Amino acid sequence: MQLPRVETKSEAVGLVRAFVSVSWVLLIPLGFAISAITGSLVLLDWAHVMGAILWTALDIFMGFVLGPILQRLEPSARKLVIGQLMPRMLFLMPIVAITVGWSGWVLGHRLGNFLPTNSEFPWIVVTGAITVVLTIQGLGGILPINVRVFREISKPVPDVEKVTRLMRLYRYLVAVQGVLQFIIIAIMTHLAVG
Repeated sequence: MQLPRVETKSEAVGLVRAFVSVSWVLLIPLGFAISAITGSLVLLDWAHVMGAILWTALDIFMGFVLGPILQRLEPSARKLVIGQLMPRMLFLMPIVAITVGWSGWVLGHRLGNFLPTNSEFPWIVVTGAITVVLTIQGLGGILPINVRVFREISKPVPDVEKVTRLMRLYRYLVAVQGVLQFIIIAIMTHLAVG
């Protein structure tokens, strides 16, 4: 049996199309906003946990699964994948990262976790510090790389070496984020079960 031929476009997906394709992620900050209006602790916790799950899963997938695969692809195949992936990541990750950090801050305050008398306070401080590092690294490192890769890949003749260097750095930063996410999961598991 012969597989049907799939038409592939070598150009990057447009920003509007990329945003529309990941617009479902807006449910997370929407849940956070509704929790702020209604005071719903359940919705606040949902927005924080769902965002954190998505952020962690994407970091781990990008750093440890897709990153090594992209590194081994032929430049033309790599360009095709990156041209479709990076525009979506431009929207997806900042929305998730900002919502998770902000909702975690609000949730911690609502639960009284930021009181120095709380026995878990040191763990909350460590988690908060890691979240700050993740957010700064994401918005100050990974996001600019996404923009640079998108711009380069959108050129009629992209500099493949430049894209390769940027993607190597991207993969490294996302892998670091994945490791930090594992640390946060360990801390949050400790906090959940005491």
